[in-house]
Amino acid sequence: MSPAIADIRQIVTEAGELALRYYGRVTGTVKADLSIASEADAAVEDFLRSSLTALAPRYGYIGEETAESRPPAPGETRAWVVDALDGSRAFVAGMPLWMPAVCLMDGDRPIAGAAVNPVTRELFWADEDGPGFCNDEPLNPSLSAALEPNTFIFGPTNYQRTFAVDFPGRIYCLGAPIYQLCLLAKGAVTGLFFDPAVNLWDLAFPSLLLDRIGAVLVYASGRPVDLSALMGRDKVPEALYAGSPEMVGILRQRIVPRGR
Repeated sequence: MSPAIADIRQIVTEAGELALRYYGRVTGTVKADLSIASEADAAVEDFLRSSLTALAPRYGYIGEETAESRPPAPGETRAWVVDALDGSRAFVAGMPLWMPAVCLMDGDRPIAGAAVNPVTRELFWADEDGPGFCNDEPLNPSLSAALEPNTFIFGPTNYQRTFAVDFPGRIYCLGAPIYQLCLLAKGAVTGLFFDPAVNLWDLAFPSLLLDRIGAVLVYASGRPVDLSALMGRDKVPEALYAGSPEMVGILRQRIVPRGR
């Protein structure tokens, strides 16, 4: 029997409350991949790992701050995929653009999960069936593909160096992949593109939300993102795009990785 979504939501909410105790009170260190981490990342991941293991001891575990993944028990196919603090740079800088996130996967298929921004009080979640939610509101955005001066999308902070851009709208850079994808699922923007610098834990839960609203996650080559290829902790192999199928097609034509 699967864990109740109420239990997953509660654990993620408590992880957000734990992170708030450190928010604005820590300094970051630069990891080997040039990302930032702080003592808050480790504390929140320790809490999530112990809480999720207690909830479903036979499930596997893959976490950003946990060097060694734990495979599922024999005969079990499910695993937790965890990003203890998406948006660590913003967290250390005192900006409210971060969230802990948990995704329950069956093999390489996301089936349930939750992510919370405790500062803005946004709890995104999805159960094994039904729509995705932000708090108690079902996610049902209008997936526009319009190109206008006030069309908003998200992009990476260095997009002017790494992409050739012919886009008439506005590109915002928040730096937290999961939070940006959740805001896309909420309808705050109509599309998004990333450098090849994200991992399984950045995409697992948001891909579930995107699927529930009819949006897609596609590489620059046009291939759908295959989470099974990222289970070994590798980064994505190329730039990727998210939004409605129509918007993703437009973005792939108008925002092209340099060197292609």
